[in-house]
Amino acid sequence: MIGIHALLLNTLIIIASILLYQVSWSDKRETEVHNTLFISLLAAIAVVLCMTFPFHFFEGYIYDLRFIPIFLSLFYGGYRSLFFVSIVYIGYRYYLGGDGFYASVTVYFIFIPLLIFLKAFYVAYFRRGKIIFGVLLSFSYSVTFSAFAIWDQIHKANTVTNALLEFFFIYIIINMLTMWISIYLIEEMIKNKRIRQEIQRAEKMYIVGELAAAMAHEIRNPITVIQGFTQLFIKNQIPENKREEYLQLVAEELSRVESIITEYLSLAKPEEEAKTQIEMGELVREVIMIIEPFGLLKNVEIQSAVPSPLYLSADPVKIKQCLINIMKNGIEAIEGNGVLRIHVERKNNDLVIEIRDTGIGMTPEETSQLGMPFYSTKKKGTGLGTMISYRIVEGLNGRISVTSEKGKGTCFSIILPASNKDELLC
Repeated sequence: MIGIHALLLNTLIIIASILLYQVSWSDKRETEVHNTLFISLLAAIAVVLCMTFPFHFFEGYIYDLRFIPIFLSLFYGGYRSLFFVSIVYIGYRYYLGGDGFYASVTVYFIFIPLLIFLKAFYVAYFRRGKIIFGVLLSFSYSVTFSAFAIWDQIHKANTVTNALLEFFFIYIIINMLTMWISIYLIEEMIKNKRIRQEIQRAEKMYIVGELAAAMAHEIRNPITVIQGFTQLFIKNQIPENKREEYLQLVAEELSRVESIITEYLSLAKPEEEAKTQIEMGELVREVIMIIEPFGLLKNVEIQSAVPSPLYLSADPVKIKQCLINIMKNGIEAIEGNGVLRIHVERKNNDLVIEIRDTGIGMTPEETSQLGMPFYSTKKKGTGLGTMISYRIVEGLNGRISVTSEKGKGTCFSIILPASNKDELLC
């Protein structure tokens, strides 16, 4: 069919320009001025390339799809973009010459004021309305330009051939189809970008909510311990020789609350973790002393086997946080009277901390979900304490192994790379 190859090449040029914008620019957070400049540049290049590879039906007239990038430059780039593209178009069309120059410029200046007037209506349409609007404008432009060319041909030759009419039919159809494809691609690109922005916003809100819940959960742990000590003081169940020691622990737990708040506030600007050599026997015994009042309130006896010395290179605050989370969960898993056993030992190059409870236990499906955000086997649990514990251990290149059986209890094995006492001097 006459001229179809040249017109389809124009279609390819326009679509390639749109895809180039999507790939190289649409996701960049640039200013509106830079965005308009890039749209103008791509539209001008598309116009020049379309006019460089046109179809010549008779001398002086060139047929291409230049109107489409001009239309897109106005409706998606604005008035400045249209002004830039118009200068490029008129200058290049004058350079090409021929009798069709005057027809091209005449039709152009008929449609440009109309486009500017209709721009406000176009913005108000949804995607389908914009496609129909653009296709109708493309139809009007191509029909008007074809009518000028036919009138000029009649004026010169007093006749119109069937081949000419067939070409104009193809010209009008391809103009409309290319406009439809172009607007569809651009609107899809805009919609996808909006969806990505909404997803990013939702993810940010989710992270903020998760952070707030985790912070509340972590603060609740030391507050629970403080509450336990306070109730013991109220009931006067603490021996006189232990009162000062327990008050000191209350003060330390209050300091831990402050430390947790500082830690979560610093998540926005994470810094390299400060590791020190920890004697794990001493630290575990300190954690047991902290959690013991909570165990007494729940009628849970805490038994321990913690030999010394066992060394670990880590942040002591985070290790305490991890152990308290898991021990507290173990106590809460026990219904009625029960026992929580803590055993620490060194196996080869690993330090193994076992926390075993006589609670209700878990199924294999439940244990496989441990450490996931907001997963908890407790009715009112958030799962954030366990999740944070997993993250702390993973951050030390360690791992947590869980074995459990329904009705018989659960054992958390925290496996961390041990360090030697000599490393303390390095």
